[in-house]
Amino acid sequence: MCLKTKELVVDYRRSGNQLQRIEIGNEPVEQVHSYKYLGVTITDKLEWSEHVKTVLTKTNQRMFLLRKLNSFKLDTTLISLFYKATIETIFTFCLVAWGGNTTVRDTAKLNRLVRKARRVCQCQDLKSVEELLAWTTKRKVQSILSHVHPLSHRVEYSSRTGRPIVIRCRTERYRRSFLPRAVLSLANEYCRK
Repeated sequence: MCLKTKELVVDYRRSGNQLQRIEIGNEPVEQVHSYKYLGVTITDKLEWSEHVKTVLTKTNQRMFLLRKLNSFKLDTTLISLFYKATIETIFTFCLVAWGGNTTVRDTAKLNRLVRKARRVCQCQDLKSVEELLAWTTKRKVQSILSHVHPLSHRVEYSSRTGRPIVIRCRTERYRRSFLPRAVLSLANEYCRK
Protein backbone atom coordinates (compact mmCIF):
# COMPACT_ATOMS: atom_id res chain seq x y z
CA MET A 1 0.00 0.00 0.00
CA CYS A 2 1.27 3.50 -0.84
CA LEU A 3 2.43 5.04 2.41
CA LYS A 4 1.99 8.77 1.78
CA THR A 5 -0.58 8.87 -0.99
CA LYS A 6 -4.21 9.02 0.13
CA GLU A 7 -7.43 9.33 -1.84
CA LEU A 8 -10.24 11.56 -0.58
CA VAL A 9 -13.43 11.45 -2.64
CA VAL A 10 -15.75 14.41 -2.04
CA ASP A 11 -19.27 13.08 -2.55
CA TYR A 12 -22.48 14.58 -1.15
CA ARG A 13 -24.75 11.68 -2.09
CA ARG A 14 -26.32 9.71 0.72
CA SER A 15 -25.80 6.35 -0.92
CA GLY A 16 -22.08 5.77 -1.14
CA ASN A 17 -20.91 5.14 -4.67
CA GLN A 18 -18.22 2.49 -4.86
CA LEU A 19 -15.43 3.78 -7.03
CA GLN A 20 -12.73 1.72 -8.59
CA ARG A 21 -9.63 1.61 -6.40
CA ILE A 22 -6.66 3.58 -7.66
CA GLU A 23 -3.34 1.79 -7.90
CA ILE A 24 0.12 3.25 -8.21
CA GLY A 25 2.79 0.77 -9.20
CA ASN A 26 0.41 -2.17 -8.53
CA GLU A 27 -0.11 -0.92 -4.97
CA PRO A 28 -3.59 0.27 -3.93
CA VAL A 29 -4.02 3.86 -2.73
CA GLU A 30 -5.72 4.12 0.65
CA GLN A 31 -9.17 5.76 0.59
CA VAL A 32 -9.77 8.04 3.59
CA HIS A 33 -12.80 9.93 4.92
CA SER A 34 -10.77 12.87 6.24
CA TYR A 35 -7.34 14.26 5.53
CA LYS A 36 -5.25 16.96 7.15
CA TYR A 37 -3.82 19.19 4.42
CA LEU A 38 -1.70 22.22 5.33
CA GLY A 39 -3.13 22.22 8.84
CA VAL A 40 -6.80 22.06 7.78
CA THR A 41 -8.77 18.83 8.21
CA ILE A 42 -10.89 18.20 5.12
CA THR A 43 -13.63 15.53 5.12
CA ASP A 44 -15.27 13.71 2.23
CA LYS A 45 -18.49 15.73 2.80
CA LEU A 46 -16.62 19.05 3.18
CA GLU A 47 -17.94 19.36 6.72
CA TRP A 48 -15.74 21.21 9.16
CA SER A 49 -16.67 19.70 12.55
CA GLU A 50 -13.51 17.61 12.66
CA HIS A 51 -11.37 20.67 11.93
CA VAL A 52 -13.22 22.75 14.53
CA LYS A 53 -12.57 19.98 17.06
CA THR A 54 -8.83 20.23 16.29
CA VAL A 55 -8.93 24.04 16.57
CA LEU A 56 -10.71 23.82 19.93
CA THR A 57 -8.15 21.32 21.23
CA LYS A 58 -5.26 23.62 20.28
CA THR A 59 -6.90 26.74 21.65
CA ASN A 60 -7.90 25.09 24.94
CA GLN A 61 -4.26 24.13 25.49
CA ARG A 62 -3.29 27.77 25.07
CA MET A 63 -6.15 28.95 27.28
CA PHE A 64 -4.36 27.21 30.15
CA LEU A 65 -1.36 29.48 29.53
CA LEU A 66 -3.67 32.49 29.31
CA ARG A 67 -5.13 31.64 32.72
CA LYS A 68 -1.64 31.23 34.16
CA LEU A 69 -0.61 34.66 32.86
CA ASN A 70 -3.75 36.12 34.40
CA SER A 71 -2.92 34.51 37.75
CA PHE A 72 0.43 36.34 37.71
CA LYS A 73 -1.56 39.62 37.64
CA LEU A 74 -0.02 40.78 34.35
CA ASP A 75 -1.33 43.86 32.61
CA THR A 76 -4.50 43.15 30.59
CA THR A 77 -2.83 44.63 27.50
CA LEU A 78 -0.13 41.93 27.63
CA ILE A 79 -2.67 39.18 28.24
CA SER A 80 -4.77 40.44 25.33
CA LEU A 81 -1.68 40.53 23.13
CA PHE A 82 -0.86 36.94 24.14
CA TYR A 83 -4.44 35.91 23.23
CA LYS A 84 -4.24 37.57 19.81
CA ALA A 85 -0.82 36.06 19.10
CA THR A 86 -1.47 32.50 20.23
CA ILE A 87 -5.22 31.81 20.18
CA GLU A 88 -6.79 34.18 17.67
CA THR A 89 -4.19 33.19 15.07
CA ILE A 90 -5.35 29.58 15.35
CA PHE A 91 -8.95 30.71 14.69
CA THR A 92 -8.01 32.86 11.73
CA PHE A 93 -5.73 30.32 10.02
CA CYS A 94 -7.57 29.49 6.76
CA LEU A 95 -10.79 30.83 8.30
CA VAL A 96 -11.92 32.15 4.90
CA ALA A 97 -11.86 28.57 3.60
CA TRP A 98 -13.79 26.83 6.38
CA GLY A 99 -15.48 29.55 8.42
CA GLY A 100 -18.51 30.17 6.24
CA ASN A 101 -19.65 26.56 6.22
CA THR A 102 -19.32 25.67 9.88
CA THR A 103 -22.43 24.50 11.67
CA VAL A 104 -24.22 26.71 14.18
CA ARG A 105 -23.15 24.31 16.93
CA ASP A 106 -19.46 24.53 15.97
CA THR A 107 -19.60 28.32 15.72
CA ALA A 108 -21.20 28.44 19.18
CA LYS A 109 -18.38 26.28 20.59
CA LEU A 110 -15.77 28.61 19.12
CA ASN A 111 -17.59 31.70 20.41
CA ARG A 112 -17.86 30.13 23.87
CA LEU A 113 -14.08 29.91 23.94
CA VAL A 114 -13.79 33.58 22.88
CA ARG A 115 -16.16 34.57 25.71
CA LYS A 116 -14.01 32.62 28.21
CA ALA A 117 -10.95 34.44 26.91
CA ARG A 118 -12.74 37.79 27.33
CA ARG A 119 -13.38 36.98 30.98
CA VAL A 120 -9.80 35.84 31.56
CA CYS A 121 -8.27 38.81 29.72
CA GLN A 122 -10.81 41.22 31.21
CA CYS A 123 -10.94 42.66 27.72
CA GLN A 124 -14.21 43.08 25.83
CA ASP A 125 -12.70 44.04 22.46
CA LEU A 126 -11.83 40.44 21.49
CA LYS A 127 -13.62 39.62 18.22
CA SER A 128 -16.19 36.83 17.91
CA VAL A 129 -15.69 34.16 15.26
CA GLU A 130 -18.22 35.86 12.96
CA GLU A 131 -16.36 39.18 13.29
CA LEU A 132 -13.05 37.44 12.60
CA LEU A 133 -14.57 35.75 9.54
CA ALA A 134 -15.87 39.05 8.18
CA TRP A 135 -12.53 40.74 8.82
CA THR A 136 -10.40 37.99 7.23
CA THR A 137 -12.79 37.70 4.27
CA LYS A 138 -12.59 41.44 3.64
CA ARG A 139 -8.80 41.40 3.86
CA LYS A 140 -8.49 38.41 1.52
CA VAL A 141 -10.86 39.75 -1.14
CA GLN A 142 -9.10 43.13 -1.11
CA SER A 143 -5.81 41.30 -1.61
CA ILE A 144 -7.28 39.32 -4.51
CA LEU A 145 -8.68 42.41 -6.22
CA SER A 146 -5.54 44.51 -5.77
CA HIS A 147 -3.22 41.97 -7.44
CA VAL A 148 -3.28 39.82 -10.53
CA HIS A 149 -5.05 36.79 -9.11
CA PRO A 150 -6.93 33.91 -10.78
CA LEU A 151 -10.11 34.77 -8.84
CA SER A 152 -10.10 38.49 -9.66
CA HIS A 153 -11.85 37.93 -13.02
CA ARG A 154 -14.77 36.21 -11.22
CA VAL A 155 -15.83 39.48 -9.58
CA GLU A 156 -18.03 41.41 -11.99
CA TYR A 157 -19.05 45.03 -11.61
CA SER A 158 -22.17 46.87 -12.74
CA SER A 159 -21.38 49.00 -15.79
CA ARG A 160 -23.83 51.63 -14.60
CA THR A 161 -22.94 52.00 -10.90
CA GLY A 162 -19.58 50.22 -10.56
CA ARG A 163 -21.03 48.15 -7.69
CA PRO A 164 -19.92 44.48 -7.46
CA ILE A 165 -22.58 42.11 -8.81
CA VAL A 166 -23.56 39.42 -6.30
CA ILE A 167 -22.79 35.89 -7.54
CA ARG A 168 -25.87 33.72 -8.06
CA CYS A 169 -25.74 30.48 -6.12
CA ARG A 170 -27.88 27.37 -6.48
CA THR A 171 -26.85 25.79 -3.20
CA GLU A 172 -26.53 27.10 0.32
CA ARG A 173 -23.11 25.46 0.63
CA TYR A 174 -21.79 27.50 -2.32
CA ARG A 175 -23.50 30.69 -1.12
CA ARG A 176 -21.66 30.43 2.21
CA SER A 177 -18.31 29.66 0.56
CA PHE A 178 -15.59 32.28 0.22
CA LEU A 179 -16.13 34.00 -3.12
CA PRO A 180 -19.93 34.54 -3.03
CA ARG A 181 -19.70 35.63 0.61
CA ALA A 182 -16.83 38.01 -0.19
CA VAL A 183 -18.59 39.58 -3.18
CA LEU A 184 -21.77 40.04 -1.13
CA SER A 185 -19.68 41.74 1.55
CA LEU A 186 -18.13 44.03 -1.09
CA ALA A 187 -21.57 44.89 -2.50
CA ASN A 188 -22.93 45.69 0.97
CA GLU A 189 -19.91 47.87 1.72
CA TYR A 190 -20.41 49.70 -1.59
CA CYS A 191 -24.06 50.38 -0.67
CA ARG A 192 -23.02 51.86 2.71
CA LYS A 193 -20.79 54.45 1.01
